[in-house]
Amino acid sequence: MTTALIDLKTVTHDDRGLRIALAGELDCYTSEQVGPSLCELAASDYPNVVLDLCDLSFCDTAGIDLLLLLNRRCRASGTRLLLCDVPLLVIKSMRVLGADRELQFVVS
Repeated sequence: MTTALIDLKTVTHDDRGLRIALAGELDCYTSEQVGPSLCELAASDYPNVVLDLCDLSFCDTAGIDLLLLLNRRCRASGTRLLLCDVPLLVIKSMRVLGADRELQFVVS
């Protein structure tokens, strides 16, 4: 059995915030892989953390739970989490779970 792959990379950072790109599948396996790094970034001194999800091919409830956890950690540290270029199927899943009421979406 193989696990899905996820790629996490810092795209840019400046005084306005940090931009991170996630590519691949965000599921129960990969959220455990990238979760600690994302939560560490949430505690940064940046005013905004922009998570670019345009290359996310799949996201299950564990992935959405991770995004909600990340959002709470960002808010606790005074940072704003912004999700950008979220694939339509992921947005639909977030709506079904009610996560879209807590998460903030932006257009890049």
